[in-house]
Amino acid sequence: MRNFALVQSIGTFLLLLYMIILWGLPLVPSLAVFDYLHCYSDGQSELITYLITAFSLVIAFIVYIHGLLIFSGLTQRLLHVRVEGEKRVAPLESWMTVRWAICGQLHRATWPVLTHVVPSPIANFYYRLAGSKIGKRVQLNTVHLNDPGMVRIDDDVVIGGGAIINGHLVEKGQLILSPLHFKKGCLVGARATIQPGVVIGKGSVIATNALVGKWKEIPDGEVWAGLPAKRIKKNSDRPEFEDE
Repeated sequence: MRNFALVQSIGTFLLLLYMIILWGLPLVPSLAVFDYLHCYSDGQSELITYLITAFSLVIAFIVYIHGLLIFSGLTQRLLHVRVEGEKRVAPLESWMTVRWAICGQLHRATWPVLTHVVPSPIANFYYRLAGSKIGKRVQLNTVHLNDPGMVRIDDDVVIGGGAIINGHLVEKGQLILSPLHFKKGCLVGARATIQPGVVIGKGSVIATNALVGKWKEIPDGEVWAGLPAKRIKKNSDRPEFEDE
């Protein structure tokens, strides 16, 4: 791409302007809710007024959380880079990189509020809006499920607290995007790192703090640990997933 530095500078300025909208627009319904509830404090005693004000602020904040997650998730769904097949590669100075970077910034902008709703169906709903394919009874206890559009999670999967799920990497001046697949019943331990292109088999376990390298395929029913992660044993504790 020609004049990428100029495009990057202008894009950064425009993104900052959009961040004002992203953070500001959800305040509209939350302020409306606050005003509606706070009007009941008129004519009340000082103590009752404090109580009504406090609970009105909390309820307004909850409305704000949901509004920001919905707005951010929908924007990412519209902009995220689609990948057909195993991976998609583009130069760092490309429109694909620009779209990916915008989505990454939008996701990071949700962290301060997303952390209050993980794990919960609300967090799962946000990730689905942002492009993830998520099955039933999934527990996502992390705000670091990066590149949501690259992630497919089957039923009964658990992602531990602080786990980092990346669908991207940068190598030799290129941005590489590759989907990840978490098959039924697998478990990713707290603070584990999963890199692009990884497939984790049914009922498999990734230990706490493990690092699963790019394009690694974990067979069904195994336990992996370490940096980089290596097989420790066959996971005989979860036989119900081995032959499905």
